[in-house]
Amino acid sequence: MTPLRAPSPPTGSTLEEIHALVVDDDDVDRERLARMLRRYRLPIHIAEASSKSGALSELRERKVRFSFIFLDFKLDDGDGRELLPDIWESVGADCVVVAVTGGGSEKTAADAIKLGIHEYLSKLDLSADKVSSAIDEGLNWIQVQARLRQAEQDLLHKSLHDALTDLPNRHVFFDRLEQLCMIHRRKADPFAVLMLDLDRFKEVNDLMGHAVGDRLLVEVARRLEDSVREADTVARLGGDEFAMILHGVHSLEVAQALGLKVVRLLEQPFALQGDVLKVGASVGIALCPQHGQDPNTLLSRADNAMYRAKKGLDKAVIYDALEPKSSNFMDRMTLLGDLELALDRGELQWHWQPKIDLRDGRVLGFEALARWQHRKFGPIAPDVFIAAVEPSTLLPRFTMETFERVLAQLAQLTTLAQAAALPGGTDVPRVAINLSARMLEHADFVEQLLAVLQRHGLQPEQLTLELTETALIANPVQARRVIDALAAEGIALSIDDFGAGFTSFGYLREFAIKEIKIDKSYIITLGQNQFDLSLVTSLVVFCRALDIRLVAEGVENADCWQRLLDLGCHCGQGYGISRPMPFADLPGWLERWQQRH
Repeated sequence: MTPLRAPSPPTGSTLEEIHALVVDDDDVDRERLARMLRRYRLPIHIAEASSKSGALSELRERKVRFSFIFLDFKLDDGDGRELLPDIWESVGADCVVVAVTGGGSEKTAADAIKLGIHEYLSKLDLSADKVSSAIDEGLNWIQVQARLRQAEQDLLHKSLHDALTDLPNRHVFFDRLEQLCMIHRRKADPFAVLMLDLDRFKEVNDLMGHAVGDRLLVEVARRLEDSVREADTVARLGGDEFAMILHGVHSLEVAQALGLKVVRLLEQPFALQGDVLKVGASVGIALCPQHGQDPNTLLSRADNAMYRAKKGLDKAVIYDALEPKSSNFMDRMTLLGDLELALDRGELQWHWQPKIDLRDGRVLGFEALARWQHRKFGPIAPDVFIAAVEPSTLLPRFTMETFERVLAQLAQLTTLAQAAALPGGTDVPRVAINLSARMLEHADFVEQLLAVLQRHGLQPEQLTLELTETALIANPVQARRVIDALAAEGIALSIDDFGAGFTSFGYLREFAIKEIKIDKSYIITLGQNQFDLSLVTSLVVFCRALDIRLVAEGVENADCWQRLLDLGCHCGQGYGISRPMPFADLPGWLERWQQRH
């Protein structure tokens, strides 16, 4: 009879070689069984023991893992079945135990199976075929056990990890946080809890689809995991919300530095199959024990800090900084009410920041930027009040007030230039004004804007409207209709903060775009990052081919200025040229600029 073909070890199995231990006090029987094992199709490494004590030594002292143990029940120093607990402890439950004994009955065999023995062979009719068959069945059983064990591990992993990113899920995160709080009460080990939320993830899903959103989340998870130590925890709580536990954070200064590190990490662009996304993140931080020593308090305060960070005060906010005694934060409804009063009273101001030709210092135009000095809270950051205005019914009034005030000031500059009374030799002043994408949805927007230009005696060519990339992608049909109407009247379109959101060159050919402004985050680190250099170089070539002006935002110093010139970017704007200034300061600045350049 030909023995069955031995199955291959299962994928992922630790069984690379077959090791067998023969335990029998009869030298002849032991040698006979060893000969039968050597006739098996696959090589088997055989060890022998003539007693219980000898078997225990083999189990405990050998470094190999026995796949099979052939065990005689009747040994000189006791019953072989008494070895079973030591076998399971030393070798593991996956070891196949085959009883090979001289006597016994069907009841003895059944009792042996109940003990966990896989096969019962009688010495009276023992043969190589039966031994081979026992090995085949044992290997099959080992395979099944390996698959079951892998399936259990997979199920356990899935129950503890996020299916998309493979990070620990919220259950694991909460469990670890609870354990750390208990450890802290015993050992006073400090740690920080970080809650973070992506800033533009909803736009990614809405405009580019959930598949791109999922790829982005996977990349975010990878970056976060790579940035922490093995003992730290990074988890995905759901959606675009992540959480971190960082060990050994003793001070607010260290916590702030770590929070800013995470912010900078996620501000770097994500390249996803041809799409370049820049989303950013808001991070809230709570420390144990400074801000709490139980999970609920720490999570609540870190979440509170993250919510405030999303409002634009800072991108990494520590809970302490949010106490009323040190915060200028106002809720949105209060902010909008106060802003409406400020518009009624004429309290908003627009500061002007020049754009220049980096080659000769010639002033190319200005950008007008809204500023608000609150009567009670002092200066309110533009990002804060503009974020509140954007989704509100106050937006049309705020927009038209901006046009009225800025274009009235532009008319004054134009009069001075025509009378040769404007320093710097500027003959036709030009200004750029930021425009919300929502204003493109207003049917009479173009007519209203042209009326304001006409009322102040200005040419449409003196005005540039700055929109973000998102504005063009959100509703491309409506955006193109309005932009074409503006271009037909001579009003130029500029893409602001290019690279801060959804960077794509494809749509630039579809719109009448006259200018692209590279987001300052790429310019400030120019020379430190190869990606930034490559992006600027590509944009220079692209804009030259399409006759589009390329402006670098964030020109902070002479080195950056020269580097841009070397790359072929000839237009710049930033603090290294001039900070935004009140309109009344423009003539004096122009005079000083002319003297220096």
